[in-house]
Amino acid sequence: MRVIVLGAGGVGSVVAGYLARAGYDVIMIARPGHTAAVQRSGLQLRGLDNFQIQVPALADASTLREADIILVLVKTKDMERALAGVAHMRVGGVASLQNGVVKNEQIARVFGQEKVIGSATMIGATLVGDGEVEYTLDGITFFGDLGNHQADRVTFIVDAFVRSGLKAAAADDIVSIEWTKQAFQNPFALLSAITRLPVHLVWSSPQLAAISVHMFREVVAVARAEGVALSEHPAWSLFDMKLMRDAPFDEAVRKLVEVGRQVAASGRTHILPSMLQDVLAGKQTEIEETVGYVFKEGQRLGIPVPYTEVAYRTVKAIEENYAGRVS
Repeated sequence: MRVIVLGAGGVGSVVAGYLARAGYDVIMIARPGHTAAVQRSGLQLRGLDNFQIQVPALADASTLREADIILVLVKTKDMERALAGVAHMRVGGVASLQNGVVKNEQIARVFGQEKVIGSATMIGATLVGDGEVEYTLDGITFFGDLGNHQADRVTFIVDAFVRSGLKAAAADDIVSIEWTKQAFQNPFALLSAITRLPVHLVWSSPQLAAISVHMFREVVAVARAEGVALSEHPAWSLFDMKLMRDAPFDEAVRKLVEVGRQVAASGRTHILPSMLQDVLAGKQTEIEETVGYVFKEGQRLGIPVPYTEVAYRTVKAIEENYAGRVS
């Protein structure tokens, strides 16, 4: 099967690099500068792993006609433009590894609901320069059939990830997992972007941990109103899902502070959420399509989300006041 990685920045390059090293038929679509560097010298991964690999790379998909699976890794704010660039292709299935819970609807509008594969990833990586990526977090990637008869492709891509050395699993409750990732991203990405602190310091600060628990529980409430219960998969065991969701507030805050300190003690102090990376670079974030969705769904459903609203509006204000403004 041919796999196309659409939007191969940091995380997408890790996926493409591992699949290519394992011998899979993979093509990465990336920015022109990154593409040119990979075509010239190969893709260099460093951090949790260190290797250089030749990966077929293109700056656009105009010459491609078909793919068995497209893995979408552009920022959610760039989704419509990215999908327009592959809309001419015959595809078997499309999975978005992006943040947020609106991505599957965006794919369905272009390719049809029957082509959508549910997905969520906890991989962390940063594009540090054209052709060079730092791999920072070896989290698991989930894929799931949304009832669209994509079970065979789910099995294939999970097996390809695992055989390549990436963590992956098939999930029957993929919608729940996508919402669960949103629940964790909701506070941690925003508070990191606002304070410019790495996530372990957001977690280990009692003040920020308290805000985080409030924001996490606001997503839980919105998800419940949507008919979705958050996942209790072992992938979330670091945080203790039930405690974050149901325990007395002060107990949940203490747990989160403890997690932050454990992460710091393990040496994983360099993890910067992509939203913070965008803010530091003066780029537009994907706030609107991720946390903005939670905020607006809360309003629509009559679910109070005051902490989410304040954080959402704060990041929006940061974007609006970049030097030279965001175009």
